[in-house]
Amino acid sequence: MFRTCALRSRALALSVHFKHPDFGMTDYEILTRGSAFLLSVDPIEEKKETGEKYGYLADIRAERERKLQKQDYAYDPAGGPQRRVQELSWLEYLPATFRPLVHVVASSHVLAPWLWPDYYPQPWLKSVNQEHCIYSLEVYNTNANKTNDENCVAKFSLNPFAIHFPENELDLAIIHLKDEEGALRLMQNQGAEVLHLRDDLKHEKPFEEGDTVYFEGFEVTEEATKNLLDANDAEDMRENHSEDDTRVFVPHNDSGTLLAATTERFLAKTAIKPLPEGVCGGPTIDGDGRVCGIVEGIVPTSHENERLAGAASFVPSFRIHHFLQQYAERLMVQSIVPTEIFEKIVELKETGELGGGHFNPDKMNDDYEKVMAKLKNQYTPSEMQELQKTVKREREEILQIMETEGGDVQDIVRRVREETLKRRNDFVHKVQQEMEKATGEK
Repeated sequence: MFRTCALRSRALALSVHFKHPDFGMTDYEILTRGSAFLLSVDPIEEKKETGEKYGYLADIRAERERKLQKQDYAYDPAGGPQRRVQELSWLEYLPATFRPLVHVVASSHVLAPWLWPDYYPQPWLKSVNQEHCIYSLEVYNTNANKTNDENCVAKFSLNPFAIHFPENELDLAIIHLKDEEGALRLMQNQGAEVLHLRDDLKHEKPFEEGDTVYFEGFEVTEEATKNLLDANDAEDMRENHSEDDTRVFVPHNDSGTLLAATTERFLAKTAIKPLPEGVCGGPTIDGDGRVCGIVEGIVPTSHENERLAGAASFVPSFRIHHFLQQYAERLMVQSIVPTEIFEKIVELKETGELGGGHFNPDKMNDDYEKVMAKLKNQYTPSEMQELQKTVKREREEILQIMETEGGDVQDIVRRVREETLKRRNDFVHKVQQEMEKATGEK
């Protein structure tokens, strides 16, 4: 049963449990914990200013238009503002019915610690992989004085198929909700927010040193039990599993001031204290409430540069965008649709055209002028005059067919060209008949 939570939460608690038969385990036990957040696949809807005194009338009209659209289309199109087809994200090419609405963004080392031997060198961890794990996302309230069960408002299962940044170059991964439609509705009712990524290409003000960002996540405090990842071997693992896990998720929020930046990560000095364990994977938020990064960790407090020591490190939003659009979402679409459909999506994504391209009269005029300029150097004035007549007629026929019938540009060009050749052959045949007739009369 779910308990109501009036507070809004931009960060969620992530737990990874595992069960490995070689360790004599009969029940799932905690493996790692961290923070995560929900990131919308579709861009934020732009609210149009109607200038009307009663704004709700515009909302009623918009809803009526949406219902009328449903009469013509089986599935809802991509959301967000109107854009060129190449500007759609990979998943936006698919109706929402067939793909996720949100990504659960988290740290790769939390979802798959065995991929990070520099973080977790324990030998036994090499035997663990994704098939041994189950994943859950939890909505918590802000009362840190309660036990885990009482503090948890609701818990939701995740599909056990994480997508990690290639070659572990960045500590970044995504995973997705099971039964997303119902789970997402319940999560939002319990206070979980779906966030949107900062658009660094369109943002008017780029990040500068001294800018303020905000960190949200969960501190993981360990009370009566030792972290399982501190075990040295499988025997230690079996001993630790006999104990109950009493660690507690405690909400942690802080602000930070940007200190330095590279193409891989930004550093920010936190206002209260260095970010505690567990906040990794939480969102970094800019002044507009958009996700400008994901928490990666902190600079060691023992760092020789006192200015940087203890600073928060986060992967910036443009790297998250690159990961989603150049790798993760493309991989997802490729696994969802048949090969022939995927190839068409790739064609649209890369060129904005499909099957010869969208009809563009302006482009056609430009191409016509370029071709004519080249032909003038190859033919006599009289030949060019006749050629121009033919090309002009063909061009007008193509335009007329496109306006009245529509269709693929290349097919129409081929159709008109075949008609021209037929006319030429008919003309040549007629001339030959006339010449034969004249010769016979002589």
